[in-house]
Amino acid sequence: MRDEDKTKEELIEELRALRSGTQGANSFCAQPPSAADWENIFNSMTDMVTIHDADFNIICANKAAEKTLGLPALNVQMVKCFTYYHGTGCPPEGCPSCQCLKTGEPAAFEIFEPHLKMFIEIRAIPRLDENKNMIGLIHIVRDITERKHTENEIEKHRHHLEELVEERTAELRAANAELQDAFSNIKTLKGLLPICAWCKKVRDDKGYWNLLETYIAEHSEADFTHGICPECMAKIDKEEKEEPST
Repeated sequence: MRDEDKTKEELIEELRALRSGTQGANSFCAQPPSAADWENIFNSMTDMVTIHDADFNIICANKAAEKTLGLPALNVQMVKCFTYYHGTGCPPEGCPSCQCLKTGEPAAFEIFEPHLKMFIEIRAIPRLDENKNMIGLIHIVRDITERKHTENEIEKHRHHLEELVEERTAELRAANAELQDAFSNIKTLKGLLPICAWCKKVRDDKGYWNLLETYIAEHSEADFTHGICPECMAKIDKEEKEEPST
């Protein structure tokens, strides 16, 4: 029997059977759920769940999908998945879910869907018959709009913090450069200075003798002004007085 000829109850029973088969002997269920239980579970899921045939027809949907997609009665008309998920008249180019029907490989991806005006996370799971032939897929869709908005806000704050860090780093580098320039301009006198005991000249590293004030000015930040101390002034006055008048 083709999927499109099956009732919703039969499709849910198939899901139940698949679930039972995967659980095996080590099932955690004390009692396997009935078809009615599975339908309850199916319709209680907040994620949109739609079952598709190989021709892109939605043949079964839970309540969340019916409400969000605005699906008509599936037993009355053929409903193409791309019409209600994407608002298009044909499968959109590059759709991972559509590729799943071709490759038989599961797909999981996130997109912003303009038709639904929301960010959605989609998981497409191939459906195979007993001969491993592709007969459709199970489509599980979650609204992640709020999460994406939160992520975007976090990204904005992170970017802003990075800008602040870059600005502060640039300021610190500039301040450090200024400090290095200041240090490079500081001249200090260290060690023993060879100075003449008679004339008070100082010998430099190249062996030249320099006036004391010249040497100090070249090797420090000190500048000299000249004057006469009281002791020397007294000597000068005395010498002038002692000079014979002409």
